[in-house]
Amino acid sequence: MEKLDKDILSWIADETKDVELSAQIELAEVSRRDYMRTGFFIYLQVPEGLAKVDAKIQPVCPHIEGPDLMDGAGCSLFLRDGVLHYLEIYARGGFFPESLEQYELKASI
Repeated sequence: MEKLDKDILSWIADETKDVELSAQIELAEVSRRDYMRTGFFIYLQVPEGLAKVDAKIQPVCPHIEGPDLMDGAGCSLFLRDGVLHYLEIYARGGFFPESLEQYELKASI
């Protein structure tokens, strides 16, 4: 898992404060990472048998700022049947670098 992916998932776990979601994030591994020039789709897998996340939980996702992002970026975490499915990271205006070294995660704007 890339540093950006880990940082985003940790931020989500801290902000959402859901025990089941945090446990899944802690043990998540990347099964596939697709770069789309405007962002990424990062498909996740977790060990079987973990408690499912309640359908009422809405993961709180950060806004991403950095000198290589024209208008910043956003992200969304998707679950399927209470289990982590994928993390989408997307530029808010154009291009998202394949490797983002300098960034800051903030509450969504």
